[in-house]
Amino acid sequence: LVDTSHTDSSGLEVLVGRSLSRLLSSEGKGKSSPSSGTRDEYHLLIKIHHTHLGYERTMLSVQNSLSDILPGFSSNSGTSSSSSKIDFRVHAVIQYPRCYDSFFMSETYKKSPNFPVKHSSCQEEEYALDAATRIAGPSPLIDTENAWRRSWRALEELYHHGTLESIGVSNFGPFDMKGLYEISTEGPHIYQGSLRTLLLEEVVIEELIRPNATLLLEEDMIGELIRHGVHYQCTDAASAVLAGKYKSPEAYATLERMGAKHGSVDEDDISDAYGYSAVQVVLGWLVQRGVGVFPGTTSTAHLAENSPMTLASMPKFSPRESLDIETSLLAILNGEGTFIEETRTEEEDITPENVELTPNGSQLDGGIVATFFNTLQRNIRIFQVHPETGRQIQLSRGIPPGRSGRLIVESADVLIAYDGHGVAVKKFLVEEDTYGRVDFICE
Repeated sequence: LVDTSHTDSSGLEVLVGRSLSRLLSSEGKGKSSPSSGTRDEYHLLIKIHHTHLGYERTMLSVQNSLSDILPGFSSNSGTSSSSSKIDFRVHAVIQYPRCYDSFFMSETYKKSPNFPVKHSSCQEEEYALDAATRIAGPSPLIDTENAWRRSWRALEELYHHGTLESIGVSNFGPFDMKGLYEISTEGPHIYQGSLRTLLLEEVVIEELIRPNATLLLEEDMIGELIRHGVHYQCTDAASAVLAGKYKSPEAYATLERMGAKHGSVDEDDISDAYGYSAVQVVLGWLVQRGVGVFPGTTSTAHLAENSPMTLASMPKFSPRESLDIETSLLAILNGEGTFIEETRTEEEDITPENVELTPNGSQLDGGIVATFFNTLQRNIRIFQVHPETGRQIQLSRGIPPGRSGRLIVESADVLIAYDGHGVAVKKFLVEEDTYGRVDFICE
């Protein structure tokens, strides 16, 4: 899935189109035979900016997006490319129900590279539009309450025509969602929103499931969305979690410990896991619950860490772990500390088999999260020196170059990083910091 957006001052979709052209070119030179009958599917998600609300402008926006991304596309050509092995599926969402002057004052807008030319108000942005857009249809500022409704009619037509695979909305509140269901004959299939909306704004989620739900107040809102055919795409999960590193350090540390828990060597585990970051834990948890996520990173290393392949390979979280993740996220979103309730029964408390231990015998629920950054050009493995016997115990599998691994350790632990040839690269002494975290660089 490639998520993009269309604005008159940004060449983002053109860049996406160039990348897809290279993909088509390299695919055409591949060794696989077209007669194999297999087709690769690529999903493109385009957005209707608030400047293009209204029936005519929305039609123009979709056509411009597809022309930029898939050169040579016409409204009657469908979504498949001329290649026999590539199939493009196009999805569209209305990005905002109307323009808000406050949008131009936000830090997101001021820092966004998608808007190289900055404006100070909706009216100023309207005046700066190109002539083709202005004459295509009336300004959405003339009728702010109904412009998006005419856009939805255009998207429904494109969906029924087969041009669009699915349609949806983003940043719609309860009032606008109610209005959407009053006029819609199809969808919405997609709702793009924040992590806060998903976990805290139950009224919005209730409106998304309202037409089909027999009971509005459901305990599992995400499950209700899936059951009623609405795919929620969370746009800010990564940034929301990272904000909690300093605003809610205890909650963030809980997520880190959970990720590090999966980095220890287990003879019964044949995966390549070497620990997950707090962001990976949350993204994986959302994906396992059927929520789409956008990591939103400019780092190739983070892109690899948060790739679909990595998230899909993460172990399934237990019900207890899922509860702890959700509790931590609620604490982060509310800017609070986290208090994970202990719900073990008396029998479980006295059963040694139910307590997970690190090699030195400490309980895994506590400890310090140690992150190892591998800046070398070869894999490294982390070993612990047993405090009594001096025996070296392997704690992690290979951490690839340019990546990081996470483990749960204890204060005063002595750790050694070895490369693939068994050469000791560096020795570390764990000293506890304020929030139970410590970082090591292998260089």
